[in-house]
Amino acid sequence: MFRRYLKLSGAALAVALAGCTPSGGPAPSGGGICAAAGVFRPGAATLAFTGDVMAHGLIQQDAAARATGFAPALAPSAPFLRRADVTIVNLETPLAQDVLPGGAEGQPGDPRIYSDFPVFNAPPAYATALAGAGVDVVQTANNHALDRGPLGVERTLEAVAAVGLSATGTVPRSSSGPWHTIVFTRVGRVALLACTWSVNGMPDPARQALRCYDAAPSVPGLIAQLAADPGIDAVILLPHWGQEYSARPDAQQRRLARAAIEAGAAAVIGAHPHVLQPIEEITASDGRRGIVAYSLGNFLSSQWALPRRTGAILYMDLVRDGQGRVVANPPRALPTRVNRYVGSGVTVTPAALVPDGAASIAHAAAVLGENRLLNPSDFGHASLHAGGAACP
Repeated sequence: MFRRYLKLSGAALAVALAGCTPSGGPAPSGGGICAAAGVFRPGAATLAFTGDVMAHGLIQQDAAARATGFAPALAPSAPFLRRADVTIVNLETPLAQDVLPGGAEGQPGDPRIYSDFPVFNAPPAYATALAGAGVDVVQTANNHALDRGPLGVERTLEAVAAVGLSATGTVPRSSSGPWHTIVFTRVGRVALLACTWSVNGMPDPARQALRCYDAAPSVPGLIAQLAADPGIDAVILLPHWGQEYSARPDAQQRRLARAAIEAGAAAVIGAHPHVLQPIEEITASDGRRGIVAYSLGNFLSSQWALPRRTGAILYMDLVRDGQGRVVANPPRALPTRVNRYVGSGVTVTPAALVPDGAASIAHAAAVLGENRLLNPSDFGHASLHAGGAACP
């Protein structure tokens, strides 16, 4: 699953975005991103990550009301997702066709099959929209993974595989793993490993969801095994962890982040709090530098408080260091904002492209650091929004 940079010209993208972006503004051009941004560097593999992709009622309602389904919700952000070589999102809902609450097989058309909080399930067409928007990998280990029981886990994995998406963090009942998935990049093979702190107390008799804090299997132990595999060049942990709506990581997050980097992870990219949390660098005892993004907040949701409607697409370059190891460069973040519009419904858009986006940009700057932020214009040949460095 190796995606090339978007090949559309700036003019073609402007036309493509006109029907789904509420305001005018720069869109990604076919040119390279400014070198001063530290991402999309020549020879690097650039990965993109987003936060939580939810299936709240309004999102499902909007999708059901139009022939294009979930696609318009993602369309304003899709050109930016496609720019990365590999794009990973946290899919925080089952996509379990014809599975009822409790996990039993239902009849097509039963209104109980698809639902929102507290027990989610969305149509498999959601996976189709994600793939069409440029997503390559979904993490399926989260606290809602068992909302439709063991059968729901399997139907979800079938739904994402059917549209060419890879998944990590959950497995069918008939499988003991692997928990990870492998993506192929220009710097080598990268293992993505997802885990979750909980499945909300739902029964998990076949142990289908990898737990972040359990001893068997130990997540740091799995990372160490992957890092020692000569066929794997880098490991990235995708934990579903932390306290909902907290802007700061808790002690458990910090301990697991350090343990993951010490075990050999190049980066740790977290989800679950539904709000942004800080990014930091951890230096392992062997001198390796690891990147930790504790939470990227909500990507697509219908939670309207400013911290919950503000997210980020995180771009991170993987490169080889002087010792030949694949390491993660410091990442940059493109702030996003969720709005709901007549006609297009709930949508997620780079915050700089919507009239009310300034508040989300300011919030992202306060949490992530202004010098980490990208602007949509950085995806062409304009100045950096936050750092002030000019493109040649």
